[in-house]
Amino acid sequence: MSAMKTAQQAIDLILHQGLRETKAWHSNVLKLEKTIPGKQNKHGAIAMYRSKAQMAKSWGTIYTSKEAVYDNYATSTHWTPNVFNYLTYTDAAKHYVKGAKEQNLSQINTLVVDVDYRDAEERQAKFAEVWDTAMLDVQFMPTLILATQKGYHIYYVFDEPVFVRRHANGKLPAVRAAKAIAKSLKDFYAQKLPAVDVTCNSFGIFRVPRPDNIEYFEPKMTVDFQDLMTWSINFANDQHQIKPQNTQRSFYPRRASRQIDQPWFQALINQTDIDQNVGYGRHNTIFTLALACYSSNVSQAQCFDILDEFNSNLNHPLATQHVQKVINDAYSGQFHAASREYVNALLETWVPDADRRVYLQRSQTTWYKYAKPRTERVNSHVNEWQADLMAYFNQRTSQDNNWFTRTSLRHISKELNICLGSLTKALKELIDQGLVYREKGHGRQATMFATRSSLLQHAMALKKAQRLNYWLMVARFLDPTEQLLALQRFSLTSAPETTKVEQLRLVDTG
Repeated sequence: MSAMKTAQQAIDLILHQGLRETKAWHSNVLKLEKTIPGKQNKHGAIAMYRSKAQMAKSWGTIYTSKEAVYDNYATSTHWTPNVFNYLTYTDAAKHYVKGAKEQNLSQINTLVVDVDYRDAEERQAKFAEVWDTAMLDVQFMPTLILATQKGYHIYYVFDEPVFVRRHANGKLPAVRAAKAIAKSLKDFYAQKLPAVDVTCNSFGIFRVPRPDNIEYFEPKMTVDFQDLMTWSINFANDQHQIKPQNTQRSFYPRRASRQIDQPWFQALINQTDIDQNVGYGRHNTIFTLALACYSSNVSQAQCFDILDEFNSNLNHPLATQHVQKVINDAYSGQFHAASREYVNALLETWVPDADRRVYLQRSQTTWYKYAKPRTERVNSHVNEWQADLMAYFNQRTSQDNNWFTRTSLRHISKELNICLGSLTKALKELIDQGLVYREKGHGRQATMFATRSSLLQHAMALKKAQRLNYWLMVARFLDPTEQLLALQRFSLTSAPETTKVEQLRLVDTG
């Protein structure tokens, strides 16, 4: 399949049936929809942008048909992959797009993880790390990975679109659930890849698939929304159990306090070197400060005066119209106050260590305590041992130039300085999650270890005719677990309806 057809296939897979198939006017395709009984022609809309600079100004083009998207995607850089009920222009010349808000969503097609490095050179150097995280650590394999100017967009496309329905109380439960899933995905990736932008809009603007930016695309690897929700709930519960160990309790009596009076606000607003950064830059800082003003009942005009002065003091300030737009978004009523998570991330990024400790000590609110570096701690967490094991197996398989490596638990214990008891516990959890496969050796033969990533990468590298022998060989070493059998069937079959079911069997949903 040509690169052009691959890009179009990716676009079609993402959009589902959210747009009309053909243009309403001047179509080059014979229209048959009206002649098909019961055919429902969906009238949704997406926006596409021809450059990042135009995207930043909301200068784009609205499309309501797949035919129009196919005609223009090659000259566009960004788009809204999730479909809105309608989009409009704010000017007579039809340049500036309006309406791409979550309250206007028609259907949710995909969730995207944004990994953003400092430059293209670092992006290329980190691709193996991104690949291993996406293919190995997350229990759901992505559908699409696109290269951006300085990073990657990792798409998880739903096998069926999630339609947005407004309840009688005005709430959008589908949007709320999708946002929770997106947050879990970003938080999970951020544990492995510090360059993940955890603050990006879950239903915002991302890179459009094009022949020149597709790093990986597997149309069979779509994701079931309910299964992903189950994983998200389990992940959130795990994080909630860990959180009390990382909190610092205050013995001061609780009292109401405006966010603009809290020490962190003064810490951020006095910084002058805030610039573009991985995930937490000028936009996020101004937006967080504006939310603090909003929650503190500061008028929007007064907020602009405060943040305009802050922006002017920056070594590299934003354009005034961008500051105004960020403040308008903060005062739109969609948010209540500055998020503790983002405040901590901004403090960690821009406030020096010594100053940050002073501000945290002075604060009478409950904040997360910054954990000591691992080198300064006596004990490690199980997830850290698991990360050490995965890195060790990946390194060994790479050095051996094979999909498996042979070693012993005692040797691993000595290499990683992990006691056998802790090593056995961490390894058992990895095996239970389907991330590591183990076959004990016979006699003097060492135990064989393989990872899901090494199995998949090797299987994908083989021609289809060779995969049968490959999986038969794997089966001799590994127990025929349900996950392994699913991998075998997925590798050997090409039927979409079969592979969709098999992928779900790869997932440990708890």
